[in-house]
Amino acid sequence: MTARGCATTIVTALSAAVALLAGVQGLKAQAGAPAEAEAPARIVFEGVTLIDGTGAGPQSDMAIVLEGEEIVAVLPADELGDERRDSAEAVDGSAWFAIPGLIESHTHVATMANRARAEFILNRYLYGGITTARDMAGDVRSLMDLQRASLVKEIDAPDLYFSALMAGPDFFTDPRTVSSAAGETPGAVTWMQAVTEETDLAEAVTLARGTWATGIKTYAAIDGDLLAAIAGEARRQGIPVWAHVHVGPARSLEVARAGVRSMSHVCDVGSAAIPDDVFREGQEGLRSGFVDVDLDNPAIDSVFAVMKRNRTVLDATLRIVVEIGQRRMAAIDTVGARPPGEAGDSARARSGPARPPVPPIDRRRRGVRPRCETADAMALTRRAYEAGVMIAAGTDGMTPPDSTFPALHEEIRLLNEDVGIPMLDALKAASLHGAVALGMDDRIGTLEPGKHANIVFLRENPLAGAESLRSVELTVKRGTLYYRRDFVLGAPPTLPGGLPGR
Repeated sequence: MTARGCATTIVTALSAAVALLAGVQGLKAQAGAPAEAEAPARIVFEGVTLIDGTGAGPQSDMAIVLEGEEIVAVLPADELGDERRDSAEAVDGSAWFAIPGLIESHTHVATMANRARAEFILNRYLYGGITTARDMAGDVRSLMDLQRASLVKEIDAPDLYFSALMAGPDFFTDPRTVSSAAGETPGAVTWMQAVTEETDLAEAVTLARGTWATGIKTYAAIDGDLLAAIAGEARRQGIPVWAHVHVGPARSLEVARAGVRSMSHVCDVGSAAIPDDVFREGQEGLRSGFVDVDLDNPAIDSVFAVMKRNRTVLDATLRIVVEIGQRRMAAIDTVGARPPGEAGDSARARSGPARPPVPPIDRRRRGVRPRCETADAMALTRRAYEAGVMIAAGTDGMTPPDSTFPALHEEIRLLNEDVGIPMLDALKAASLHGAVALGMDDRIGTLEPGKHANIVFLRENPLAGAESLRSVELTVKRGTLYYRRDFVLGAPPTLPGGLPGR
């Protein structure tokens, strides 16, 4: 080919490329995307009182500089300089307190896939200061859609991360698993896998990762050796394992030793204190349900010591313990007697009349669990905190549909008032420690340069108590501003059967 012919070919190719690029840009514009990449917007919040989530005390008259989705500077306001103010949107924060975006460490928004219900819940989360949520097992098909919608700002919602579930085959008769695998077979789908000692764990973990899950949740009917093998393979493939404190037959000490990233439900730490003969009877199907244990047993302190050494986060879920206790007491008030095998508040149960006969053995579920009342849960969480275990704030439940604030505020209140954790550390539980559980503490959980611009601005001092968290003025998630004044709760959607979404 001649030089002229080669040049003509190049020009033609370049013209075609330019035309193709113009067409692509036109399609982007039609879809609502910008035709050209824009320089990141800069926002400067000046004069705020900063509580950065690291455990440091409040710092007054501070500035937080955002560019796009990232915090680029946190410094005293008088050190801002003109170069940072140039072309920036300035926001006067002199009447505000700034804390890290809250992290809901234990939620279930898609046990039954219902987009309207999930959006209702997540919208309330975001405008209540929650910028990140960890869903602990549900229908991943729905969760992936919600995660995408949140990331592209199609819906007002926190960033949503979720788990793929692994459990023993016996667990998959649970109706929740049937709901979360609707249309498929629970235990035989990638997001809900039945595992045994015969399972190819490398393949199982790879399949779980393929669902885009952030972590693997281990629930029930798994022994200590199998759990340790799952956790080891998951570490090799770079995905954390989030376990129940008790996944029977693996008890809490075995779970802690397996090296999982987080453990959920503080009451079940008492499984370490169940006498061996009683536990064996449960595994053999000779008894089931809750059994009395000595919650002062040193074996429980051994669990906390291992958790501290491994940097395992305790997702205590106190609010659900309180809620269950209230249901029990309501049942007692209604029928005038305790439900079979149940007990009310610890002090009342231990000083009151003898419990009724143990209920019949449940042959569907092998094993026993420690009886643990509301006061016990608070005391165990306090011991974990005093032992140096990282506590995360997760609720495992929802507020009533007409509540304008999410349940996480109540969980933080319980940690502060009932457990006795100072508010500075209670805020860490609802931010940094949730980030550690997710394996994302390099990106979220504190207000530091280089991290996502996830911030809550409050009118009232959060160190005065959890009630101050209801003074939300503004939630910032990945640099986007959501003013509380714009929040509309709306009518709660209904679930099949006419039940309100909760």
